[in-house]
Amino acid sequence: MQTNRMGRTLAVGVAVVAVFNTLAAVSMPVRERRQSVAEIAFLAGLLVAHAALYWWGDRARGRLGMAGYVGAQAAVVFAFSLGGPLLPVSVGVYVAMTAETVVLAAQRWGTVTITFGAIALFAISAIATSNLYGGATAGLLLAVTGVIAHAIAALVQRRNAVGHAATISASATDSVVETSAIKSPVDHHTTGAKRDVAALTPREHEVLIAMSSGARTTEIASQLGISERTVKAHLASIYQKFAVESRTAAIAAARQRDLL
Repeated sequence: MQTNRMGRTLAVGVAVVAVFNTLAAVSMPVRERRQSVAEIAFLAGLLVAHAALYWWGDRARGRLGMAGYVGAQAAVVFAFSLGGPLLPVSVGVYVAMTAETVVLAAQRWGTVTITFGAIALFAISAIATSNLYGGATAGLLLAVTGVIAHAIAALVQRRNAVGHAATISASATDSVVETSAIKSPVDHHTTGAKRDVAALTPREHEVLIAMSSGARTTEIASQLGISERTVKAHLASIYQKFAVESRTAAIAAARQRDLL
């Protein structure tokens, strides 16, 4: 799925930054600018935590929700910018965080809100480290990032819309197969559980599993890399196939049929 692939890519990038940033700090030739071993280890740990959140982003968003996940990323990045080099590493991690947040939550929070939030957070860290010039430069870079990320988000949403159309087509095909199976005499020797497995599309089964873990619609959309509208369409289809009207009833019906 697209969001998971994006998170893994960002995680690898931040991990590489962590390695080179640590090497640069250790090999600093100017004695007065050298950081202590504790400072170097602390900053490296923050970058590793930042990369880990990207790598396991789906799980983190499932447990913390989108706001909690973004808040955790912002806290890590803010802490790093206070203790690490303001440019270029801090700008890089802010840019990455801003871009991912726009792609994941542009529909919910708005591109402008996300971008200005990142700029404000960086400005606070810049003022705290007494480097207003660096803060202004970073603000410009982050504003440009917001524009680029908005374009990327639009492309991702368009791709999700195409995937949603394909899912609807697949569901229609499954319904035809179901109808044929009901008319077939062989169906009388098939267990109810197998019929239910065949009735659900692969994506509906993923939605069902996510729903059973307590994830909300927005969280399911984030985990699976699809829009909330698509999740609601899958939920409606699941309810119809199980002849239920609520999530609780759908989960109970699925467990009775050994689908969970």
